[in-house]
Amino acid sequence: MIRTVLSAFCLAGLAVLPAGASDDASPIVQDGAPSAYLDTLRERLDAAMADPRMVGLVAAVIEDGEPVFIYTHGETAAGSGEAVTRQTLFRAASVSKTFTGTLLGLLEADGLLDLDAPVPGDVLRVQGARQPTLEEVASHRTGLPPNAYDLDLEAGQAPSRIRERLARVDLLCPVGECYTYQNIAFSALEPVVEMASGEAFDTVLEHRLIEAMGLPSASIGTAALTASDSWARPHAGWRRDMNRPGDPETNYDRIPSASGLNLSLDDLILWAQIQLGTQPGLPEAVRTRIHAPLTPTLRETRRLGDLRERVNETWYGLGWRIYDWQGRTLVLHSGYLSGYGAQIVLEPETGFGFVALWNSDNRLAWWLWPTVMDLRTGDGPGAWLDRFEED
Repeated sequence: MIRTVLSAFCLAGLAVLPAGASDDASPIVQDGAPSAYLDTLRERLDAAMADPRMVGLVAAVIEDGEPVFIYTHGETAAGSGEAVTRQTLFRAASVSKTFTGTLLGLLEADGLLDLDAPVPGDVLRVQGARQPTLEEVASHRTGLPPNAYDLDLEAGQAPSRIRERLARVDLLCPVGECYTYQNIAFSALEPVVEMASGEAFDTVLEHRLIEAMGLPSASIGTAALTASDSWARPHAGWRRDMNRPGDPETNYDRIPSASGLNLSLDDLILWAQIQLGTQPGLPEAVRTRIHAPLTPTLRETRRLGDLRERVNETWYGLGWRIYDWQGRTLVLHSGYLSGYGAQIVLEPETGFGFVALWNSDNRLAWWLWPTVMDLRTGDGPGAWLDRFEED
């Protein structure tokens, strides 16, 4: 069933709209797609967008490695009348970590990095009998308290100075023995990549991933975001009474490894396909390496709440989360910066993917991917959005 005529032209394997055509709330559904499941999904997404705190949302479903459903709805800025499209840039937030993990895997495969080597002491030092390896930093096994000193970054302090202070922080467990999610410590990977490559981290990320893999509009940092032809403004505040476009400037730009990328829906679809292996750019051995579970994430599992009806074990790999959904292995990550959210969920074994980006603080949106999984697998009614009530 085709709701929108597709162009005969393709971009990196993605069907694109003809020049001059506009995206709207009617999703693109490819011939041969499981229409009943996608029709229900469209209805659920339309219902989500009826929430007054949702401003713009773009999303896609991939089956057998190819996009079968594309949804765009809402505005780049509340009241602007400018529609979000597949090319609109959003902040990817912590989905950026999937890029860093992939970059580490490529540099390791090239022999430029030894991920079993300890992080240099002048880059990051923690208490304890030994220092964390690059792999342990990338998989959040430093033993530091979760999100150590993020508030200092938000207050404008330099990441390198904050990392120096981590040497005085008491550990929650010995290095390597528990999962505690980090941003500042994760950014220690940046100078290590720079020493290995001889180039700035942003440059390596652009050359090895964004350009080499043909991501059509991905970029790094606020200046690149606001210079684009179409970019989504943030709408911050979980309890706001009205939607006001905000300033996208953020001190998290200072740690691009953890949170610095800007992505469009087309970027995120292609990134998902590369990770699934249905588009070129990532050797199978590297995909296997970065998606492998390295540490159980008990804090993550507990945080899932009622979702533990479907997911009862979770892990972290190299920049990626791994979930066991009713015996299915999912590789995924989400991201949040004030006024923005992002999701990427993959099932490599079947070539499935779900990706989404939005430009408002709204807890409703975080339940999108479980809704898709329920509808796709029949493991539940897909009522996660229906049951959610905003405070």
